[in-house]
Amino acid sequence: MDRIAPLCSRLLATEPIWFAADSPCAQRVPPYVQDWLAESSSLTARLNAIAGPVQVEVLHQEWDRPFAGEAMRLKLLPGERVWTREVVLTGQGERLLLARTVVPAVTMASVGEEFPRLGNRPLGELLFCRPDVRRIVTEWTCLNPTYWLAWPKPPPRWGRRTLYRIAESPLLVSEFFLPAVFALGSCNGLR
Repeated sequence: MDRIAPLCSRLLATEPIWFAADSPCAQRVPPYVQDWLAESSSLTARLNAIAGPVQVEVLHQEWDRPFAGEAMRLKLLPGERVWTREVVLTGQGERLLLARTVVPAVTMASVGEEFPRLGNRPLGELLFCRPDVRRIVTEWTCLNPTYWLAWPKPPPRWGRRTLYRIAESPLLVSEFFLPAVFALGSCNGLR
């Protein structure tokens, strides 16, 4: 009997197509969306400022296989497994953001067990308090509903993926903005 390959993600049915923030595709992204996609500091801090304290619900967290594009971006060997974490951030009773973190074994070895111990704390608490974290590249995506597995309607349409170096080892963070983020930001007159 054939074994069914494990899913790369519990959120995404297929890997998004990413484009550079300075590419012609980026010209077509609405300015209010670009503002969120181009945020250079912690998204959690920005969400906290708008929606009060955000809550993190861990949807999936374990050693898994990456999508092919993630493996390429992280320069992994074929078949190399990664630690993945998928979460939803909620504020003011609204789901605001989905996030997927992909951490290679080399990064886990250099950073220690900080990632699995995050629990329901946001990743930004770890990333933005360390002096050895550098943002390398950020890419954007526009998704249609077929990219998602089961998720309440409407699903996220816009996302960004950032490659970081932490202690000179890579990790990849993908963040997908639920429609409530844009409504919340504009209701408060922010950005």
